[in-house]
Amino acid sequence: MGRPRRISAAASTRPRIIASENLINRIKMTDSILKAGILDTSIATENTGDLIIMESAREVLDALLSAQAFYFPTHEKLGRTSYRIQKQLSYNIACGTNLLHAHMGLVKQWNVGLVDAFKLKPVVLMGVGWRSQASRKTDFYTRWLLRRLLDSQRYHSVRDSYTEGRLREIGFDNVLNTGCPTCWSLTPDHCASIPQSPGDSAVCVLTDYSRNEEKDAELLDLVCSRYANRYFWCQGSGDMDYIRSLGFDRYFQFIPPTLRAYHRLLSDSSLALDYVGNRLHGGIYALKHGRRATIIGVDHRANSMGKDINLPVIDRYRPFEELESMILDERATDITLPVSNIEKWSNQFKEEFQPNGQS
Repeated sequence: MGRPRRISAAASTRPRIIASENLINRIKMTDSILKAGILDTSIATENTGDLIIMESAREVLDALLSAQAFYFPTHEKLGRTSYRIQKQLSYNIACGTNLLHAHMGLVKQWNVGLVDAFKLKPVVLMGVGWRSQASRKTDFYTRWLLRRLLDSQRYHSVRDSYTEGRLREIGFDNVLNTGCPTCWSLTPDHCASIPQSPGDSAVCVLTDYSRNEEKDAELLDLVCSRYANRYFWCQGSGDMDYIRSLGFDRYFQFIPPTLRAYHRLLSDSSLALDYVGNRLHGGIYALKHGRRATIIGVDHRANSMGKDINLPVIDRYRPFEELESMILDERATDITLPVSNIEKWSNQFKEEFQPNGQS
């Protein structure tokens, strides 16, 4: 048996050196990965419409972003851990709903303040709306806050022309009216598949925070007289109490107040089902499921989107005969998406750095 071969000190350390270099390269690659914050409007919400918005936003962003995503709430204040993670990010994306207001120091739909103005990385809007009416002028604090928070370089996506105008008024020229991300899949082919004639079943949804007992009772009475099968879904936490207060609860089958249950109902192919209600995103979700929808606009938000993209919206205060005609008469769903604006907003993320030098 021969003598064992001696291994030089240099050779014996080479595998360890190579392993160390590989580890360093992996660390460098991890550090170079783009990181983005997703401002999630569905956390700590009482409105399932926020879950509908985030479901669509996630679908879009999962296909679009090369960045590693970190999620943060908008309805609750951020804490120490969130601020620590913010230091690692390149930007944030705020997903939908009516985050903006003329008096953001008083109305905390987006729960941000002075500390966030200095600790959040630039925020890019995605299908965001403006909550307050035109009569409310944007105050000095809100102007300052939004100029601190919002990205000055990237395009912002807003969901209607009203929000676009409010942002341009305070100096933002990098704004695109894209409609809400929940509508981006409502293509001409999809709309052509939606029935033009009313079915024999309807799901009804009301808005507990914007009540008009006379108008809503008229709506429910019409639904009860026209549709053989009637369902009620609670999008908001007070909707059940509201329909009970109107005395119509005994005429409807109640769907559990979850998005999964609503999805199951809308996906039931045995039902010729229409949506009739005054919740905007409850109606959009029905359209996404190929259901004929009549959305009653209770404020400027739904009405603005109806005008901008031809969403099937009718103002609550139009004559009853017009509402009846929209629900009962044959009509096509013909939504006109601002495709070029959606693409312009989306393309800015497709040019981001990807690992391994890809682009």
